Amino acid sequence: MGLEGVREKRLLYHLTKVKNMEAIVNHGLLPRRSLLEQGIFFVDVADPQIITKREELDLDKYTPFHFHPYSAFDVAVKHTYSAEKFVYICMKRAFAEFNNFKILIKHPLSQQECILYDYMEGISAIDWDTMEKAGTTDEYSRNVKMAECLTDKCIPAELFQCVYVPDEETKKYIEELFQNKGIIEQPPYVSIQSKWF
Repeated sequence: MGLEGVREKRLLYHLTKVKNMEAIVNHGLLPRRSLLEQGIFFVDVADPQIITKREELDLDKYTPFHFHPYSAFDVAVKHTYSAEKFVYICMKRAFAEFNNFKILIKHPLSQQECILYDYMEGISAIDWDTMEKAGTTDEYSRNVKMAECLTDKCIPAELFQCVYVPDEETKKYIEELFQNKGIIEQPPYVSIQSKWF
């Protein structure tokens, strides 16, 4: 999978460290603010300056998803923490639409005004032609490719569509977490997609 046809794809992608998965499976996928309020341990992956800016914009009350696993954010995080393992938690876009997730049509820190759109309005407003153009690294393109789909809700692990992992060892670990939690039906699927990591 590349950027081609991203607008027609069915999934949303949330990158996190494997270290966070036990808490996520036990408590659900929660926004950063909720994790802090509830005293749930987690390992941050974003740059501290970005976290501060998101707090100022009131975005820390949302969990962000991207529309593909190739954003500049994902690349930077995986490079910064190259010795650590990551996974992608994926949700169906149909689930996001049904639960009225919000949309940021570009990276929030690139905009003077941070406008949150309702799901369908936001999907229509995204510059998909730029999103799908591979190899473009100008600032505008980078920011469009980091458009976000956000929710302030807790997403229980049993509602995940799938978890993409880098290798067989991680696959077994995630499957064990699900089994220990009593999540034995599929979805969620656990699949190896090593090229993303």
